Amino acid sequence: MHNKLINILRIFFILILVTLGVLVFFRPANTETNILKAVFSSTEDNILVDLSSKFSARINVIVENESPEKSEEIAKTIYAKLDKNIFYTSDVNITGVLSDYEKYHNNLLSPETRRLLINKQYNIVAEKGLEALYNPIMPPIGSIEDDPFLLLTDFVMGFSENKEVSNFTPVQFNGKYYSLIMLNVDSEIALSPSVLNDEVKKLTDIQKEYSKDGTNVYLTGAPVHSYFASSHSIFEINLISILSIIFIICLVYFYFDSIIPLIPIGISIGAGIFAGWSMVSLIFKDIHILTFVFSTTLIGICVDYSLHYFVSLQANKSGQDALKEIFKSLSVSLLTTVGAFIVLLFSNFILLKQISVFTITGLVTVYSIVVLFYPAVFSKTGGQNKSAANLLQKLLMIKKCPHLERGTISRRGLNIITLIACIILIFGFSRISFDDNIKNMYVPPKFLVNAEKLFAELAGTGSDISFFVVKGQNLQDILEKEEAISDKLESKNVTYQALSRYMPSIKRQMSNQYLRKQLYKDKIEEYAVFLPSSQRIKLIKEKNNIGFLTLNNNFDLFKKNFLIDKNTSIMVLYNYEGGTIEGARLISLQKDISSQLRKCRIICLSLLLPIFLFLYLLLAKIYDFKSALKIISPSICAVLFVFGMLGLFNCHVNLFHLLAIFLIIGFGLDYSVFRFGGNKKSSDAVLMSCMTTVFSFALLGFAGFKLISSLGTVLSLGLVSSYIFSLILIQKVGR
Repeated sequence: MHNKLINILRIFFILILVTLGVLVFFRPANTETNILKAVFSSTEDNILVDLSSKFSARINVIVENESPEKSEEIAKTIYAKLDKNIFYTSDVNITGVLSDYEKYHNNLLSPETRRLLINKQYNIVAEKGLEALYNPIMPPIGSIEDDPFLLLTDFVMGFSENKEVSNFTPVQFNGKYYSLIMLNVDSEIALSPSVLNDEVKKLTDIQKEYSKDGTNVYLTGAPVHSYFASSHSIFEINLISILSIIFIICLVYFYFDSIIPLIPIGISIGAGIFAGWSMVSLIFKDIHILTFVFSTTLIGICVDYSLHYFVSLQANKSGQDALKEIFKSLSVSLLTTVGAFIVLLFSNFILLKQISVFTITGLVTVYSIVVLFYPAVFSKTGGQNKSAANLLQKLLMIKKCPHLERGTISRRGLNIITLIACIILIFGFSRISFDDNIKNMYVPPKFLVNAEKLFAELAGTGSDISFFVVKGQNLQDILEKEEAISDKLESKNVTYQALSRYMPSIKRQMSNQYLRKQLYKDKIEEYAVFLPSSQRIKLIKEKNNIGFLTLNNNFDLFKKNFLIDKNTSIMVLYNYEGGTIEGARLISLQKDISSQLRKCRIICLSLLLPIFLFLYLLLAKIYDFKSALKIISPSICAVLFVFGMLGLFNCHVNLFHLLAIFLIIGFGLDYSVFRFGGNKKSSDAVLMSCMTTVFSFALLGFAGFKLISSLGTVLSLGLVSSYIFSLILIQKVGR
């Protein structure tokens, strides 16, 4: 009867995996790589994410040469080599735009001139007109006969204070000339990191090709940083993976005198990852790449399940006996880890929810494989009965230690460790601090930092950028709301860009016609003496235009830059220190992103207590209240110890450190449960599990990417402390 039930469960388990595979095949999920999508999930926050993507998916090419002609020539040659379906410039159709402006010149006034005319300061407007009229450098735009005050020229020249430079046009700086190519990236390519990295690689090859003979080519932009960071990280992670695999193979071979256990370990973890990925794909539309990273790391607990089985198998005659001996500890380990991650489902944080679903599904899958299939397939390893402690003693070059053999710590060692931990906690917690600035999680190479500084100097983009998001019923409603905000910004001398600056609303154009007509009536006879009297009279009596300047194909660039959709526009602000203005939502990318990261960090911190409380009650139900406290204490101490160490070394705690804390809890509980409820040989499996995971994470601590290295350091520190605290607080193995 028992065997029949097991066979039914095996068939049922296989059918579930096959069904998941079929469902995901017909409904594959998209992989999300934008780190902001992991912490922003609401519709309102999508605007912030879209703005960040819009302003980050750009690449700038800077060509430096002592000759302006040479720098421009090389810049155009480089641009000719690029695939315009991937990289393209946003050049304005200047001829078409100026033609439209000339046609409706009576409708256009710069903000400053408009303010002067409203205040009837006609003399100042006349003085500005004369200065422009006799300016030998800047020729007038349009006809002087139709626009004697050169108000159209003044309107167009007002754009120059915006933070824009032209593509290819040489700019002199520090005795050299620089030509810029400001490239936009195709939206679909921008959402595919692997494809974009390949295209940036081609761009770096072109950079190397033309950086010679007195010419230097620089690249800036977020995709360039991503390429260099990912390329370097991929090499490091591949090297670390190879070293970790070699270490695990050596460890398994030393203990079991065979590498056969590696085969089921690999199969079980692969099945766990597949099941976790499939379940998340069915529940969520997009899977964030960080979900995969963190969840597959936690499924490393599954290695423990297999190791405990094979260690137990050495001391038993059959697979059923081996499973029976560890079944309770194995089940309790699964329940506590799953229980910890069920709590994450109640967080208002999409990344934590995905990690929870992925991890729970993966762990249940691996547990099922060990329980249902291992006893039937693996009945004896054939290896000798060795001790993992022997290997650790050899690695550390220490003499035989009876306490280590028994999986305990001597009283003297206990006192020393306790004293050190107390000192770290006291001093560490007094210095603990938090950092929610996403920029501080990445330290770029020096050559990229210098290139970014150069571009900021040339393009004038070193300012702090923020946005007003304006919503309206239609385009004219949007433009009128923008103009109301612009008037307030102009009064505070705030530099900004907005669609309404290039394309006034019809209401504003009608008002400008009236103000211009008042100027003519008051000053044209005195001012425009260079015009025939008949022309002056004509301008005074001329009727206002019936037509108005509206969006057309010539203004596509402005439409693309400022309109998010038909009912939403953005105004770009530089170094704006003011607050919100009625009719618009203020967005400051760095401040708002940091605020959201802080919110997510607080959520993670607030979940720690409920998780530990839930786990304690669960363990108390399985064992008793005293035993539950003994099992959970090592994980609590490890978490406190990690926080103390971060504070002691003045390492600011960020969101990703807290995500690592959840991994530490998962691993640490696994160590404690097996040490408390397992047999004497369980200490070997616990030690081997700790050695394999700590070795891998410790190597990550040497990675060049700050985020990866900090995670590796925190995880390795947390796992070592979890293991040591389990030795201190759980002195007896077995019940």
